Amino acid sequence: MLQDAVALAVESLSWIELEGLSERQAFARASKQLQVREEAYLRLAFGLVAETIRRLNLIDSIAAWATTSMNLDELSLGVKNYLRLYIYWTVFRKSALKDTLRFLSCGRKVLGREELFPIESAFGRVLGFDLEQSMINKPEKPRVSLGTFHENWFVEYCFRLLGRDDGLKLLNKNSESPPTYLRINRLRRDPDQAVRALRAEGILLRGIDGLEDLWMVEEATRPLVRLSSYRNGLFQIQDLSSQAACVAASPKPGDCVLDICAAPGVKTCSLAQMMNNEGTIVSVDISKTRMQTWKRETRRLGIHIAHPMICDARQSFPVTLDADLVLLDPPCSNSGVFAKSPSLKWRIGPDDISRLSASQLRMLETSSDYVRDSGALVYSTCSLLLEENELVVERFLKTHPDFRIVPLKLDMGSDAFRGLKEARRFYPHRNQCSGFFVARMKRYN
Repeated sequence: MLQDAVALAVESLSWIELEGLSERQAFARASKQLQVREEAYLRLAFGLVAETIRRLNLIDSIAAWATTSMNLDELSLGVKNYLRLYIYWTVFRKSALKDTLRFLSCGRKVLGREELFPIESAFGRVLGFDLEQSMINKPEKPRVSLGTFHENWFVEYCFRLLGRDDGLKLLNKNSESPPTYLRINRLRRDPDQAVRALRAEGILLRGIDGLEDLWMVEEATRPLVRLSSYRNGLFQIQDLSSQAACVAASPKPGDCVLDICAAPGVKTCSLAQMMNNEGTIVSVDISKTRMQTWKRETRRLGIHIAHPMICDARQSFPVTLDADLVLLDPPCSNSGVFAKSPSLKWRIGPDDISRLSASQLRMLETSSDYVRDSGALVYSTCSLLLEENELVVERFLKTHPDFRIVPLKLDMGSDAFRGLKEARRFYPHRNQCSGFFVARMKRYN
């Protein structure tokens, strides 16, 4: 089992680095490529990938120390990523010596002794590495960056945003796997019956106060997507913060709703359920591939009122529409979901933020054209950055006097910054969910 898991993990990490895929995208491609289907192998391999990527900056610093004069980028992708996995297995998983030797044997079988020969001495050095001692003499910022597994710029940003103590709590929380939430689908089954069906399949659930039909998964004996309950559309996987944004949007049965940047369809399906499948939802996204997932998800959950549209949200849509509600969740830095998708931490930098915020403002301005008089415009992101949240809303309101920010029908989260007390922020360390921002604006003549 371990050998297959190592091969799959090496291949997945290589796809992440080669093509910038997410953990799940790379893992799906690698498992299909290597034809690995055994659930136990898949579970072990994905854990290796996720936890190695989560600690990538510290693991690479250990790898650079262990390989002494060698340049990591000169190693082949396979060798470099096996070394990363070996460091995670030895230093962070703290495996027994016999298990470490078994892991090393698997690596030699997967990649070949000759391929690994140039870094053989590094394996022994890693065995003697003292993580605690290596951190003692480092300056504070690099120590925090390496110790919490984040880029330096993001550490500094969190300290400025929240203060050192609260910022450190956020950074440390990002080092943990986040909880999983699911929303019961009332269109398919009575909620009590659906919960009983899930429990019968070995899923231990806990209800969430203030968010109807949302449950935290406390224990699962099998992957949720392999359950009969999932195939039958009894629930959808949705984070607490994402569900909170839908509650803040508060659609009503019979409404006309425009869901922009809608794929892969989680919010569309949640909105449709809240509308009791009555009314109209037009779901816009630029990605044909992601909209295929949207179609599968709406079909699985029995959504009949949603209609897809492939379009760039920065430009006018080929449709005439006066919507009661427009929900925009634009592409962002994803800085609120680093715990859920740790590979994102290593792809975003300060230079990307101005580009993203400019695009978000363009999308918000486009979206506003489709809000009817007295209609609502909801703006949300899975970002923690001011530049993508409060500052975008401020700029929009300054140039659109017919819109005003209004309070959310939501008694959770934290106040937004810059005096926007009507908007809400969600934080991983405070709310046990992805980082999120949501603001609701109403159109007045």
